[in-house]
Parts: sequence; structure tokens; C-alpha cells
Amino acid sequence: MINLQRIGHVLFAVRDLERSKAFYTQILGFKVLEQDPDHGGLFLSLGEYGNTLDLFPSTAPNAYPRQKAGLGMREGLGMKHLAFAVATEDDLRQAYFALKDAGVAIHRAVDHQSQMSVYFFDPDDNMLEIVWERPNTREIFAQGRADTDTPINFERPASK
Repeated sequence: MINLQRIGHVLFAVRDLERSKAFYTQILGFKVLEQDPDHGGLFLSLGEYGNTLDLFPSTAPNAYPRQKAGLGMREGLGMKHLAFAVATEDDLRQAYFALKDAGVAIHRAVDHQSQMSVYFFDPDDNMLEIVWERPNTREIFAQGRADTDTPINFERPASK
């Protein structure tokens, strides 16, 4: 058995590198590690990790057009969504409102019983998720979670 620790990085081929760079850095808070002029790629990081997300311009951005993925859609091959974790439920609520304030449409916000998730799309229609796992998520799975996908209606905290 291979002893994997976590997802290392994901690479997206994008239509417009600068537009995607702005989305991932200005809205989602990634940091640029390197914009590689020799290979054309952009290497982004989260936290103390190395490259977490790599963005490269597509050599044929209109090739093989695909339907915009929907939550639960399994048609075709390839990645269906990429999830980024936050530490607390309050962090998830803040992320929800930061996305809305930045003009990002929320596809769905749901409580999956073991976790709470906010789903949205990047500029190239890749589905993304921000997830907060409950501290007892493994116990919930072991007990046979009843994933009812209950919609979440976040309320903005009152101004101080």
C-alpha cells in the first residue's frame, strides 16, 4: 500500500490565464508561487504548502466542449469538482458571503450531514466546493449517514 497524505495539486487548463489568476488569488486567496514563462504555467499555493493548484492556458480552449457539470452529474469522464476545506463552520459562512460579495454565483449550499458545502464555478465552469467537515465526520459515516443534502440558508452576521 502507498502511504498517501493528501492531495498534492490539481492542474486546470484554462481559457484565459490572467482571468483565472485573478479569480483564484483575489477571490479565493491563493498565493502565486511562480508564473513560469518557459512552460506558460501559473503555480498557486494555499497555506504553508507548495503548489496546490496549477493553471495552464489551454492549447485548444474550444476543443471537446463539455456540458457545465452539475452537482451529482456523472456523465463523461474527468474531474467533476474540486473541494477546498476550511477549519470552522464560521469560515464556511464567511466564504459563502465573500463569494457572493465578489459576484460569484452560488450553485448550491448544502448540509451533507458529515459536512457542509458551498458549490460554485470558476471562470472556466469548473465546479468548486468549499467544505467544512464536522469534527466527528468519521463517526457519522460509520453510523450510516442519511445524506439528505439539506439546503443551507446562511444569514449574514449583524453589523457591529
